[in-house]
Amino acid sequence: MRTEPQYNTLTVVSLGPGAPDYILPAALTAIGEAEVVACGKRHLESFDASGKEVHIIGSGGGKLTEVMAAVKAVYPYKKTALVVSGDCGFYSLLSYARRVVGAEHVQAIPGVSSLTYLFAKIGRPWQDAALISLHGRDQDLIGRVKRHGTVGVLTDDTHNTAYIAGALKANELGGKILYVGEDLSYPEERITRLTTEEGLTFSERGMSVVIVTDE
Repeated sequence: MRTEPQYNTLTVVSLGPGAPDYILPAALTAIGEAEVVACGKRHLESFDASGKEVHIIGSGGGKLTEVMAAVKAVYPYKKTALVVSGDCGFYSLLSYARRVVGAEHVQAIPGVSSLTYLFAKIGRPWQDAALISLHGRDQDLIGRVKRHGTVGVLTDDTHNTAYIAGALKANELGGKILYVGEDLSYPEERITRLTTEEGLTFSERGMSVVIVTDE
């Protein structure tokens, strides 16, 4: 029979785009207090995990379902942080964590999302923009562009900049401008402004986010 203290709370911690300067102090405090941390491998570059029980999600670690099963087993007895990129409330693992351990056992710490970061870097407001994810999802990109004019998009290897540009051109929206953000907040950050035509042949270095807008 376990005799450890009962915490009954899993903390989902938003890491922001990745660089330490953009991690909220509250997030660093939660990670620092955690005895167990579940996160992606690259997240470990952003904070000190020494002395903690670490569960890696994905590349270099286990499947998400396996890691979350381990988290579910341990969080009542050890302070546990599930660390995610960007803001946990925007197409991240917060919804999944709530399903796995129960909404009443989850608390969340917000962060800077990659899209809001990119809007700030190009000096544009986002209060009237639509924000969507094409990362493993099928959403109405063209409908959102027609309704809102400006759309921020999370991409994947298939639904990338060239795909977005092709969809725009095919729907007579070839006058749009695309801003592509790669490795945001890291030293190798690259932000590229493209016409729709230029976007048709653009190749990302890896994962990116895209803002579709006007001049």
